[in-house]
Amino acid sequence: MSDVMYKDAHEHSERDSQPNVIKRVLPELLDIRRGELVAIKFHPGDYGNTTHVRPVVIRAIVDVVKEEGGEPFLTESTVLYKSKRFDGRGVVEVAAMNGFTHASMGAPFIVADGIRGDDGVVVEVGGKEIDEVEVASACAKADYMIVVSHGKGHPASGFGGAVKHLGMGCLTKSGKRKVHVVCQPVVDVEKCTGCGKCVEACPWDAIHVVNQKAEIDREKCAGEMSCASACPEGAISEPAGSREKMQMRLGEASLAPIKVLNKNITYINWVYQITAGCDCFKFSNTPMTEDVGILFSHDPVAIDCATIDLINEKMFLHEYQNVNKLRDKLEGVWEVSPWIHIESAEKLGAGSSKYVLTKI
Repeated sequence: MSDVMYKDAHEHSERDSQPNVIKRVLPELLDIRRGELVAIKFHPGDYGNTTHVRPVVIRAIVDVVKEEGGEPFLTESTVLYKSKRFDGRGVVEVAAMNGFTHASMGAPFIVADGIRGDDGVVVEVGGKEIDEVEVASACAKADYMIVVSHGKGHPASGFGGAVKHLGMGCLTKSGKRKVHVVCQPVVDVEKCTGCGKCVEACPWDAIHVVNQKAEIDREKCAGEMSCASACPEGAISEPAGSREKMQMRLGEASLAPIKVLNKNITYINWVYQITAGCDCFKFSNTPMTEDVGILFSHDPVAIDCATIDLINEKMFLHEYQNVNKLRDKLEGVWEVSPWIHIESAEKLGAGSSKYVLTKI
């Protein structure tokens, strides 16, 4: 069994504040030598999103790493979909807009996979779906990594936490594409009007309108599905079973950063402002449930299992109240099981679903 430490969201004094909890607990989990490069991998949120991990939380982690003798840097990778964060310049710009600058954090921000998203290290994982995958260079070449994940829902994986962070956020564009390619969409020509909205949404030049119908170039398509979201007619959809296949690949890919860093990783799940959608969304909906708290572990599978279990114990609120009757409430939000990618990661040796939860 793996150990998971947990502080609930209730704060009764200054000692219970999130920064102070981090400063009290994190030093017990770190094993870094003086002068080592420590990557603090987190999602700074897209521009317009206001429920991502707060700057004060990341700053507290930076301070702990410095006190332990490490040389911290903040890092995040580029994305597959059309966004300011599609290239390295945009990643830094959006991070700064959201409060993550060298001046405020006390550590530099480095784009994990470079200016074009192609700077990485290929790592063998030996999975049934994925044999090897490319890990972003700044993650792969650090001496130690702290993965800070916002525990929340996700439309493709049901839940986004540490495993998803490893199997997607720590990869280059090539790596992300290998996970997502099974989601290459299909076009219903009967519904398609040839409006071109999908063409505008695709950053890969993979869609063209021919004879007033959208056609997808399978060689170029990355499978990130922004075209489907852009289609006003609902003419573009994911293939049947594609989300399940993507999750299996996601779980297998999570082993790559673990393997290349020889397990020199500590995980923090920040489980506040628990939204149904990802921090990649350019907006933030009302939280699904009340805050859970903050979790710490050396095992990404265990910390995600504990996080999901704690979320499922809460009463879901607002438009999500209909899922309260379900045993696995998160599955009811997007109608996709959050356990598929976690079980896939466990099967390949990324961690254990059996955990001991210690409340602090």
